Amino acid sequence: MSRHPHSLRFVPLLLLATALLLRAPAAFAAPPDLPRAGSAEAEGIDPEALRQFLQRAEESKSSAVVIVKNGKLVGEWSFGHAPARIEAMSVTKSVAGLAVLKLLADGKIASLDVHLHTYFPEWNQGRKKDITLRHLLTHTSGLQSDPTTEEIYRSPDFVKLALAAELTEPPGTSFRYNNKAVNLLAAVVQKVSGKRLDRYLSDALFRLMGITDFSWSLDDAGNPQVMAGVQLRPRDLAKLGQLMLDGGLWLGRRLLPAEWVKQATTPGEGVFSPGGLLWWPQYAWVRLSVDDALLDAWKKAGVPDALIQDMTPLKGRTFTDSQAYFEALGSRLPALKKEVRGRNLRHATVEKGPLVGFNSNGDLGQYVLVVPEHRLVVVRMFTPPNESGPRPDESVFFMDFSPRALALVGVGPPPVAAEAPKAQGAATAR
Repeated sequence: MSRHPHSLRFVPLLLLATALLLRAPAAFAAPPDLPRAGSAEAEGIDPEALRQFLQRAEESKSSAVVIVKNGKLVGEWSFGHAPARIEAMSVTKSVAGLAVLKLLADGKIASLDVHLHTYFPEWNQGRKKDITLRHLLTHTSGLQSDPTTEEIYRSPDFVKLALAAELTEPPGTSFRYNNKAVNLLAAVVQKVSGKRLDRYLSDALFRLMGITDFSWSLDDAGNPQVMAGVQLRPRDLAKLGQLMLDGGLWLGRRLLPAEWVKQATTPGEGVFSPGGLLWWPQYAWVRLSVDDALLDAWKKAGVPDALIQDMTPLKGRTFTDSQAYFEALGSRLPALKKEVRGRNLRHATVEKGPLVGFNSNGDLGQYVLVVPEHRLVVVRMFTPPNESGPRPDESVFFMDFSPRALALVGVGPPPVAAEAPKAQGAATAR
């Protein structure tokens, strides 16, 4: 039987290519993944607290839960859903912020205090010339923003919408959660890096961590959405939590400087105290209540007297999580939400325990919680319903996620019999 005259020439070439691949540098190999834990208990997780946590996760219709302890994957649970990408909602803000940290680390952005008119020359006039990158990352830009996202989603270009927004207060003088302003980060990252936000993150961080199965929603103009819009696998979100827990190290490899990670995950001071750089403080416990100071603030802001009177019976009661408080509100909840959101008020007075870590969270109960002292990362995700369908009720939000996740490592409020510690500073919850 005759052979192709050139076929024998390919054999040594094929062997050589195979040998080169086998001896290729580690850069060509698949990035290392989180090692698996032998058992949850061996890593210091309370078995009964884990049972109760998973039971509550299932009751709240969670799609997935991931727990990482001591840098090891303790478990990945799915509840009627095969592991898949899930819309992260407002957790997207924290993910997008990592691109800014990387650009700062590489010296491509000089400082958090760079003025945004550096990137948007039309702002180099009037009061907008004072807006800085730090203001975007701390929700203190002063740009007008509605309590809901309806105006934004109606816009074909989220960046142009934010650029056209008026100022409601001087930049850096007031914290106001701002979905509109944060969308400008997509344009900043593209102007600085020359790449679209999602592609830049893929090249600069994600691929190095083995995060390859993700997607990112774009507006009609092609801008990646920042207020929400990244779809990630729950385990990959846990990897990002582990990256932040380890101060920018991923399995021993430095991806972000520790000083920038610390600044991103530590509450600021004064007007910047509600959070870090698109990450939020995690306290050991919170107690929610209705008191005279809260009711007086509502009255001064114009909340109807009828609603204030309806809330009065809750005075003197204390609630240990939002779920318990909202359940106590019952039929009052829709009216209260409408009034406080429209006026940028608080829905309760909250007393806070010690600071134990940080978190990112989003609508419908998307969470990533990080407790550095206990080397714990917990992720919970819920698959959003079809946009054309009805919005799910509060039962899917897993509003007691934080206390139940913290209980896995024995973090929580002091015993009931003990005198409760004084708050580290009076605050109120949104």
